[in-house]
Amino acid sequence: MDFKKLKKYLIPSLAVFVVITLFDFIFHGGIMEKLYLDNSHLFRPQDEICKHKHFMWIANLIYSFAFCYIYSKGHEKTDLISQGLRYGLWISLLIWVPHVLISFTIYPHPKMLELLWLCGYVAQTLIAGVTVALSFSKAK
Repeated sequence: MDFKKLKKYLIPSLAVFVVITLFDFIFHGGIMEKLYLDNSHLFRPQDEICKHKHFMWIANLIYSFAFCYIYSKGHEKTDLISQGLRYGLWISLLIWVPHVLISFTIYPHPKMLELLWLCGYVAQTLIAGVTVALSFSKAK
């Protein structure tokens, strides 16, 4: 793969990575904080989570690259915002809706936690979809 082809995926992937990392910080570190504290018995201790945080960043990098690569195989060059939203919705239906339904079935998480995760991840994926659509239009 030459540099021009790599750049085609690298810039959108980094943009999506930044967006989902910032979203995670705001969503999990702010919006969900009280709910997490109220249900801390369901999670690793905070210091242990911090020790393993690099795995989340690696996972987000992998997700970002795959998200952008899949987008690149079927995007059109018209109406970027709605196309990004549609893509984010389809990815949400592929990943987050089944994940939350299965998680709710298996783990003893409160319904509100699962519902907020679903809403948060769908919102994050819609924003990431718009980000990848706009990034690909500029990374030529």
